[in-house]
Amino acid sequence: MVSAKDPYLPLNRLKEAGNLPVIPQLLVQLIDLCHQPEIDLQAVGKLIKKDAAMAAKVLQLCNSAFIGARSAFMNVEQAVIYLGADTVKNLAISVSVQQVFRRVETNGLLNMDRFWYHSYQNAILARRIAEAVAYPNPSEAYLAGLLHDLGKLLLWIAFPGKYVPLLLKGIRCHNGRLSFLEQEKLHINHCEAGAWLIEQWGLPPLIADAIRYHHHPVDEVEQALPLTRITYLADIISHSDNPEQECDEVAMQLFRLAPGRTEQLKEGIDEQIQEVARQLGIRIPSGSKSTLDPEEPESKKIHKETTRKLVDRVRDSSQLIGLLDNLLKATNREQTALVVEQSLKILFNQTTCLLLLFNVEKNQLQGLTSNENILCSNAPSLRFSLERHRESLPVCALDLQQMMHSFMPRPDKTTTMLDSQIIELLGTEGMIIFPMTAQSHKVGLLVIGVTKDEHLGLLGHAGPLQLLASQAAAGLSMQNRQEQERQRIAAERLEAAAMIARKIAHEINNPLAILRNYLKVLDKKLNNNTEIHEELAIIDQEFERIGKITHQLRDIASERPMIRLENIDLNHLLAEMIELYRAGLTADDTIDIEFHPDPTITNLQTDGNGLKQVITNLLNNSIEALNGRGTITVSTELKTEPNHTDQVIITIGDDGPGVAENLRHNLFQAGTSSKGGGHGGLGLAITTRIIEQLGGSIFLQREGKNTTFSVIIPVIPT
Repeated sequence: MVSAKDPYLPLNRLKEAGNLPVIPQLLVQLIDLCHQPEIDLQAVGKLIKKDAAMAAKVLQLCNSAFIGARSAFMNVEQAVIYLGADTVKNLAISVSVQQVFRRVETNGLLNMDRFWYHSYQNAILARRIAEAVAYPNPSEAYLAGLLHDLGKLLLWIAFPGKYVPLLLKGIRCHNGRLSFLEQEKLHINHCEAGAWLIEQWGLPPLIADAIRYHHHPVDEVEQALPLTRITYLADIISHSDNPEQECDEVAMQLFRLAPGRTEQLKEGIDEQIQEVARQLGIRIPSGSKSTLDPEEPESKKIHKETTRKLVDRVRDSSQLIGLLDNLLKATNREQTALVVEQSLKILFNQTTCLLLLFNVEKNQLQGLTSNENILCSNAPSLRFSLERHRESLPVCALDLQQMMHSFMPRPDKTTTMLDSQIIELLGTEGMIIFPMTAQSHKVGLLVIGVTKDEHLGLLGHAGPLQLLASQAAAGLSMQNRQEQERQRIAAERLEAAAMIARKIAHEINNPLAILRNYLKVLDKKLNNNTEIHEELAIIDQEFERIGKITHQLRDIASERPMIRLENIDLNHLLAEMIELYRAGLTADDTIDIEFHPDPTITNLQTDGNGLKQVITNLLNNSIEALNGRGTITVSTELKTEPNHTDQVIITIGDDGPGVAENLRHNLFQAGTSSKGGGHGGLGLAITTRIIEQLGGSIFLQREGKNTTFSVIIPVIPT
């Protein structure tokens, strides 16, 4: 008889005897290393080398056709650096999960086919529920669903002979009844055992709680955290023959889901699992709701082979979870495209793909790839309207929100010219298209180039591929919301600055007029001194420019152009400004300002005052960055484009500490600043606006220790 005082005693005995299924300690250390803010890849490599099997797997993956490295790797540390921390971590999880499952597979009396069938069903349901209720980490819900019944395997090992009668009784009733029987006879149920095992493995405590409470009364679960409620509802739906009647009430109580929503959540799941079973040769017996019952007489060899294939699928799912998490960590569209491309290459051996993003305002689709994609040079040119190409495969897939491919029969419809052009761009025989949707909003399409022979095999992975597309859509949608929020904050900052600027402009104008009048009086008194007269003329010009700038401050937050075109000598203007800056440096400063003008530049038609403001902001930034020591280099260049238009390029660079990596993406937006002392981060935002109104652009480049801003201004024919 098991002691009620210590229900975990048999489990602890398993642990002490070394018979407890455990994940390797190396994996725990590896996950900890990969979760550090700054990942030390050399430390990861040294840790991997401690496990010969893991090191071999890493080298095998790095030298495989999936990765496509140009040369073979013999050194584990180099392979880790080449693959990256995320890929190594996912591989380690996959190998470890396979090892753990293999420990249980050895018992021929256990029907592992049914166990993993039910677990996979719960995992898909949990992920769908998480997406439906906007849970921020659907992959975590998937993992909780996948492992929710793990305690049954543990009880099977801990209580040999005693657990079979309970399972046989549990077949004829809901698993809640099985949990009661376990508690009554063993003083511990599979929920508690599973949670205990998850804690022993060091996995997140929220997953342990979700497993622990997935058979508790619904009134108690209602007060639990979202992951527990998601896992509970997934298990209820998976055990229900009629979710519309049995589950709607629970779904309403836990998440306020509308009636009929549970039926939608379960749509297509059985077909998806049956398809997995068909592909893997797994037999899914009918007429029983149990996930664990004695196995029907069958060839052990066939069972072992099919179980091994299912374990491989679980391993791939574990690897996919890690890759999907990377999509939510991506900070821009190019990073999202790169993660999608890497996922397709590692998991499905597909190297030809691109994204088509939906522009709602223009009602068009536009191509996107990472810079590492062989299609990166052509993707931006792939842009087309939905209205003009209604019969095309991409537009149909987007409108119907269905997976489509170019090999499928389409009655009364032929391949459009656009379809042929996209396939030609991909360089393949055809394409498979997956819709990308986030919270019922169309985000775009995932387009994969395939041959006719390989497309059927890829369709067998339609579920994971659609999950990849949906997760990419969620990441892109989140980035769009963050960008909109940044723009809103920037607009509010600019408007607040404009209110202050208008007050300052009003206060400046009066003393400025007095200064200019005194300057004229002084000029008359020094009429015979030509040299001082020229200096006073420069001061008067600067006072005039200040007056124009203060006038422009009134419209700083509006969209009205603030430019006035005039003919200027660009090199002369820059030389004068640089001379004034040199004269203004203190005796303690050891800053050298070099100027390299292009003598082929003559008069330029532009806004002289606006250009002075741009150069002033950039020179001020460089001087502040150097902190009294260093070199600033200013140069001009006249460049003729292939379309025979001329551009003037003004570069201002310094050898200071440079711009922090976390500021580079938003540097030209209002509110972004690397300076302290209450700087509002408006200088470069205003500079960018002036340049854009001149029809130009500004770029930041980093070469070695030098930070260079390049201002490009089109030459307007006079």
